[in-house]
Amino acid sequence: MTKTTSWRRVATGLIPLLCAVVLAGCVAPTQADSEAKPLYLTFDDGPSNDTDEILTVLNDNDVRATFFALGENLAGNHELAQRMLAEGHVVATHTWNHRNLTKLSPAELDSQLRRSVDEVRAVGSDSDCIRPPYGATNDAVQDALAEHDLRSVLWNVDPKDWKRPDAEALADRLVEAASPRAVVLLHDGGGNREKTIQALRTALPELRAEGYEFRPVPGC
Repeated sequence: MTKTTSWRRVATGLIPLLCAVVLAGCVAPTQADSEAKPLYLTFDDGPSNDTDEILTVLNDNDVRATFFALGENLAGNHELAQRMLAEGHVVATHTWNHRNLTKLSPAELDSQLRRSVDEVRAVGSDSDCIRPPYGATNDAVQDALAEHDLRSVLWNVDPKDWKRPDAEALADRLVEAASPRAVVLLHDGGGNREKTIQALRTALPELRAEGYEFRPVPGC
């Protein structure tokens, strides 16, 4: 970690995070939550060849996370998804193949949701959460989500691992941006995730030493 990490972390921790901005229909924090420092890691676009190693790193650090999986990737990775569930993670949908939902016809939108939810159910998950690709949504999308009994979950911390930055820089971003009840956007699919894996190995022990507890997104 750089020498500037500590003061940046203090400054970041002073920024209030409003639950309603991040989670649609968010669950109010309990007294235990208010006294703890929960941090919600989320992973998009998998499962992939890198997911197995990410799960190992999470398990080594006693982390429980939420995986927003693409239906087309889940279709060939039921055993991997079942490992996620067995290790205490949540498997939720990220649509079928990462289309921008706001640009689809009603029939295409219905297909994206129905097919992806079917795969989530097939691996044994009953999560009703969804992360719209690109965070893109509008009234038509929200109406469709309601019809499928789905709840949109976005994020308020994006360390930009999708840009594949240097692993040390990515680890610094993860630590500096941490704040209780933050929802962190990461990826276990969509390309090579070795930098993400390396950053997690560095950042997770430090975050745990700071008192953070890693849990799935509330209500998912």
